[in-house]
Amino acid sequence: MKRIVTGLLLVIALSFPGKNRLLAQSLSAARFLDDVSTNPVGDQTELKQSGEIYQSLISASPVDVERVLPAVLRHARSSNREQVRAYALRFLYAVASRPDGADLLSPMSGEISSLIVDVNPLIQASVASLAEILMMNPATDRKPYVAALTAAVLNKRTPQDPVSERMIPFLMIYGRSDPDAVKTVLAFLRRDDLTPSTRSDLLRELSEVPSLPIEANQYLVERLDDPAPSVRAAAVIAFADSTTEFHILAKSRVEKTADDSHENSGIRELAKKALAGQSFAWNPDVYVTPNNPTPH
Repeated sequence: MKRIVTGLLLVIALSFPGKNRLLAQSLSAARFLDDVSTNPVGDQTELKQSGEIYQSLISASPVDVERVLPAVLRHARSSNREQVRAYALRFLYAVASRPDGADLLSPMSGEISSLIVDVNPLIQASVASLAEILMMNPATDRKPYVAALTAAVLNKRTPQDPVSERMIPFLMIYGRSDPDAVKTVLAFLRRDDLTPSTRSDLLRELSEVPSLPIEANQYLVERLDDPAPSVRAAAVIAFADSTTEFHILAKSRVEKTADDSHENSGIRELAKKALAGQSFAWNPDVYVTPNNPTPH
């Protein structure tokens, strides 16, 4: 799956130094966030300080991390400045990257997961990425995250990119025992406003997930008849790379694509190579032959 850190979070991440600081500096996270709340500067010194705190949180003792987490979570809430929230989320990433990170953050799953339905799309996408890291660890209490991801998918104001790239796949992996989560995913797949990019992302992500509901696999196979050539190409690429039920279910339809004289010639050749066992880089547009109209 794609790992994306967007907006301010990416800028902050790029500033992290590799040098560790004294353990006591891990406790400066609260003071740093307080200072940025009242006097945001955004200069290199501020970024450097955030990087030092990030590194110290990775090496601090569990007791020290537990002591600072309430303040970090308080600053991550929607009542604070976006810049402050971005720093706070980066500090949560630092904790999540620790071997004991899931244990430390699991008691706060409810507070962290509530940010997945945040109205700020950058914050929302970043918390979804954080949830992705945490949900992979059995120590995490996953129920709050499943509930929050379900609510975010249901909300049409949630941008489609984080839904297709992170929320839907993780609901299908960790929320498949929750009927509401599965129902929500299937409803999202049938939305009539999904962009070609979103439909392609769903192919890339879901074709790797085993034991999908039959309706979800049917949706993926149907993308071989998608009106957008780039999505049809994406379906062939997903077929080539998939080792799940989707690969079996899609084979006869890919064979039809390979023999379809009305299909885009680039996609037709792509299907032939996929059936021969070749795999491809994920760049569907490259395989669509220009100026070759199809009846789809």
